[in-house]
Amino acid sequence: MDTITGKLEIVFRTLFCFADKFKLFSKRLKWDYLYNRGGCSVKELLSKCRSITSEKNLKSEIINTILISILGILFGVLSKLLDNMSLNNDILWQRILGIVDLANIFSRLSIWALFAVGIAVFSKRPFRASVNVFGFFIGMLMGYYTITITVSGFFPKTYMIAWSIITLFTPIFAFLTWYAKGHGWLAVTLSGIIIGFFFTQAFSFGVWYIDVSYFAEVLCLVIATVLLYRDKIQLLLSLIVALTIAPLIQFCLPYIFGGL
Repeated sequence: MDTITGKLEIVFRTLFCFADKFKLFSKRLKWDYLYNRGGCSVKELLSKCRSITSEKNLKSEIINTILISILGILFGVLSKLLDNMSLNNDILWQRILGIVDLANIFSRLSIWALFAVGIAVFSKRPFRASVNVFGFFIGMLMGYYTITITVSGFFPKTYMIAWSIITLFTPIFAFLTWYAKGHGWLAVTLSGIIIGFFFTQAFSFGVWYIDVSYFAEVLCLVIATVLLYRDKIQLLLSLIVALTIAPLIQFCLPYIFGGL
């Protein structure tokens, strides 16, 4: 653990020294998003990014995590039931489901990432964000694959393993996402990466073109940006980071989430 902490501190020190080059630009704006004074240990860097409330209510936190996990189960069940449903346009509520296209929405990665972002940024502490998001995805997998096995009658081993691996990493993503709602260059970078991910899901783009991939994912992009919003300058810099890193995310995603 000490070795890992030491390596993380080296990484953050390097990033902090790089950010120091933007000190003059930061002072010109009279704004400290790109430069934080003082020490640059991991603990100090994170605390400057977003302070952790000292108020703790263990009973309330446990109840919240249980409710979030139950919500994950319900969404997992709903997602699979929508997959199995044959819609009849003569029935009003089924025709509405077809227009909204909920089955397709829940089959895409963006909606689940949006749930994770919402749960993480509204958690009281980064550790709680990790626990809550992990609980949500565990619940979602339980609900989805219970219906898949018991109702649909088959066991998609490859998909289940892939989503289980993704779920194992959700506490790390949730922890970082919690700080994306904070202040300073670290928050700008993290929020920019998150927005960049949603941008790659909402748009197909290349050197000379850009096109909307799916309207629902454009909506997810907008909601995620609103959830991470702090102020206008933070938003501007986050969007710059997002547009800069989006091509790299687009290149890497097929190798990470291919086929999901």
